[in-house]
Amino acid sequence: MKKPLSNKQKAVLAQLAARAYKQLQAYGCPVPSLEEWRHDETWKATGYTESFTQATQADYTKIYNRFAAYLGQEAVKDHTYTEMDKALHLLRDSMQRFETGPDYLAEVVRDQLHLPCTGKDVYDQLRKFAQPEHVRHLNYTVINRGRAASRKMAKETGLETYEPHAMPETIPPGGLADHVGAVPVSRSVQDAARRTATPAPEPKTARGWNNTVIIIDEEVQP
Repeated sequence: MKKPLSNKQKAVLAQLAARAYKQLQAYGCPVPSLEEWRHDETWKATGYTESFTQATQADYTKIYNRFAAYLGQEAVKDHTYTEMDKALHLLRDSMQRFETGPDYLAEVVRDQLHLPCTGKDVYDQLRKFAQPEHVRHLNYTVINRGRAASRKMAKETGLETYEPHAMPETIPPGGLADHVGAVPVSRSVQDAARRTATPAPEPKTARGWNNTVIIIDEEVQP
């Protein structure tokens, strides 16, 4: 379901529309009433609705730029986070988390999607010619490959591994409980890591004393 405009966004658009309407009146342009003119401009911007209430987040920039053009303001960029943006973000994160190079991804893209690309332009080619479900499938491929390598390393070294989020500044709200590829670290693994990080006690000497000498400072009574 598409997210509707917030009350603050509606207020900003209404104020901007009023300013643009007054500007047209100052130029002497024949215009209908403010409400009728605003509805008509909103329809022209979105192509399907004349109401701010029925408009969505994806329409905000379009409506804003239409009213701003009457005031001579520069168009603002569309910062809407699309499904492709989300899929590419997760793919980039998996690539960094498992330390997978872009040349490997380009090889998989050429093999699975038959897109001509290299490690330098693979993300651009995916954005231009692929669909979000294709990128999500590539993400699963990278995750499965990375986990297989992690299991092999854990078997060879005997050390458990975990998957930290590669981009801490973009962690979703609420943590990583529903994040693709998130693997919670069990309590036993945390305890094992803590024991490994704790240094072992000093070996005892022949007389049974440790090399470490502890001096207790006691107050001397007169």
